[in-house]
Amino acid sequence: MTCPNKEKNKEQCTCPYESCPRHGVCCECIRYHREHGGIPGCMKGK
Repeated sequence: MTCPNKEKNKEQCTCPYESCPRHGVCCECIRYHREHGGIPGCMKGK
């Protein structure tokens, strides 16, 4: 299943890893980082 909002999400995504397969697919990115004990780039403070 593809995310219908992927391209729109990518326009505002602050993740520096554009080659990541989860870039623009927020739900997959958040799930991945939670499972690995991390925080997605979009949720980190500056």
